[in-house]
Amino acid sequence: MSAYEEQLERFRQDPRSTAELIALVLTKDADADDNGYWHPVWILQQRMPGLFDRIRELATSPEEKEREIAATLLGQNGRPEKDRVMVEECLDLLLLMLRQETSPTLLESIVYAIGHLHSPGRVETLATLAAHPNGDVRFAVVRSLCGSEEDLAIRTFIKLTTDPDSDVRDWATFSLGSQSDRDTPEIRDALLARVNDTDDDTRCEAHVGLAQRGDPRLVASFLHELNSTATETLQDWSLVGETADFIADHATRTDDLQWLPVLERLKILGLGDVTKVQAALDHYRQ
Repeated sequence: MSAYEEQLERFRQDPRSTAELIALVLTKDADADDNGYWHPVWILQQRMPGLFDRIRELATSPEEKEREIAATLLGQNGRPEKDRVMVEECLDLLLLMLRQETSPTLLESIVYAIGHLHSPGRVETLATLAAHPNGDVRFAVVRSLCGSEEDLAIRTFIKLTTDPDSDVRDWATFSLGSQSDRDTPEIRDALLARVNDTDDDTRCEAHVGLAQRGDPRLVASFLHELNSTATETLQDWSLVGETADFIADHATRTDDLQWLPVLERLKILGLGDVTKVQAALDHYRQ
């Protein structure tokens, strides 16, 4: 039995009553208390579907904290995906909460819960919140959609790459770039628009996404990054290494000399997989 399976079994065997665990969670904060909050939540999630009626009561409570707990429990993120139960019923209750809720904090919790359920219908629901005025809600949307290849999800990522919140832009660019296998002119143009982003993570995610697709329009901005950023910083950014490796892989399959100055600079700085970079340089010199 793996450590994860052992932990799940401990959760299932926890002797505390449901009422005791709910009372405990209500005194905790998800961010500040970490496992003090999440462990009771995950224990409770093992008690689905028997817990569902109690969750329904919490979902309609006038107390915001109780509604937050209801949303979190409905997401079942503490159960393996194959063991999740009453998924459609949980989703229906979350959608009801979504229609009635006005608190940004609660909307954020509901969005994450919907994302955890991985329901096929989640994309259309979550995409409607991509224009929400609260940045935390929009961030929850992009996090919850990450990994989806549906057309609407891709359009939502493209839209959110221009978000005023740098965290939202970062995750939208990440979702559109390295987390998607889709390759269209619209995706490439959205990534290209972020190669000079003022946010380091967003800019580097754009570099990775374009390098993965072998787009030579990356050359100028990435070469500028290599020439203007301290070597120690470049070495610390794992995304720079990923970009370097994608460029080297692509360069070995093409005769396009646009990649040559980047490869030469990567060799000088010792960035990326040294063997791959050298192989790409040798390819051009054949």
